[in-house]
Amino acid sequence: MSETPTGVRKPLINVPISREQVLRLAVRSAVRVPGNVIEFGVAEGASTRVLRSELRNLRRQQPKVGRRQLFACDSFEGLPEPFETLAPGTFACAVPRIRNVEFVVGYFDDTLDDALAGRVGRVALASLDADLESSTLCALRWLTPLLGHGSLLLYDEFDGDGGAERRAHETWTRETGVVTRQVAEFLRPTAGFGTESDRRVLFQVVNET
Repeated sequence: MSETPTGVRKPLINVPISREQVLRLAVRSAVRVPGNVIEFGVAEGASTRVLRSELRNLRRQQPKVGRRQLFACDSFEGLPEPFETLAPGTFACAVPRIRNVEFVVGYFDDTLDDALAGRVGRVALASLDADLESSTLCALRWLTPLLGHGSLLLYDEFDGDGGAERRAHETWTRETGVVTRQVAEFLRPTAGFGTESDRRVLFQVVNET
């Protein structure tokens, strides 16, 4: 395994690790990166609760890290387009009730604006679980000025639906010139109940945006 700038050791791809473990690892890996944490794709809030829990643990164990705000973005109307075997509207639910989280409710095209960027500020970790190429690319384009050297991007279904999140990442880096390096990857079940293998992948920004 190789050591990365954030202290993450790149794991063997066939090592089993749960989604909760991946999220907690990502939060820990961003400990020396300034900024807040933002999530794209929330649904019922399972991952949001894990992120909040690990941020609280980190603050108790390393007080010098300080308080980091958690933002969670979702329309809560479900998928706007099909994803693998899932129909539009899948994952629709009520906004979860989780303390100390700022929920940003609505489609990304409508809610990811300058006002939100002003509230979020610098981003240490972005968890991207929007599934669709269009939604992921929208989030990445908005994130660009909020990222700095060391910022982490965690993709939840990097190869799902023919590589939708992968294509979004590649398009974004071409458009912006942002340089990233892959620091970890983890096998996962297919997100949309399709037949393709899938991975969770963690990238780090290695140049200023």
